[in-house]
Amino acid sequence: MIIAATSVSNPPTLDKRRKKHYHFPLSTYREVFMRFFPCMVLALGLSASPFVNAADQKLASVEVTVDGEVAKKTSGVRTLYVIVYDNESKMPMPYGALKVDLKADAKGSIYKGDITMANLQRMNPDAPAPKSIRLKARLDKDGAAGKDQSGDAVGQVDSVKVGDAAKILINKTI
Repeated sequence: MIIAATSVSNPPTLDKRRKKHYHFPLSTYREVFMRFFPCMVLALGLSASPFVNAADQKLASVEVTVDGEVAKKTSGVRTLYVIVYDNESKMPMPYGALKVDLKADAKGSIYKGDITMANLQRMNPDAPAPKSIRLKARLDKDGAAGKDQSGDAVGQVDSVKVGDAAKILINKTI
């Protein structure tokens, strides 16, 4: 269907065999959305921050430390996984994981940083953000994601409120 620009006295005609379809450019939808979105947020009493920075939501600040005896047994292991579980979920599957490649053998404090929705590899991207989490740190001998295996070393913190800081001590070898 071709509609040409004409004057008001000579309106455009449509092909009778086709249905009327009006397509607007994407910029028009974007302008309407951006104009009315803040009004909708205010009218519904919502905070705009979850919509704007959902990917940057901090789940926890984490410091991972390795016990001295475990450090001797894990010499040469250079892969750390920080695994996040949703405390409210009945499923054994983790919410997500963060993989860290270590530059040296794991001794003392090996990782300090934030776990955010942006740097976390989530198992189900459509799952809502958890309110309370369980954190597990694993030095992985073969570097492959999956279940704990012989030669890995682990430590965990059972209950962390989202946004809080947590210290994980890796103190057990499998």
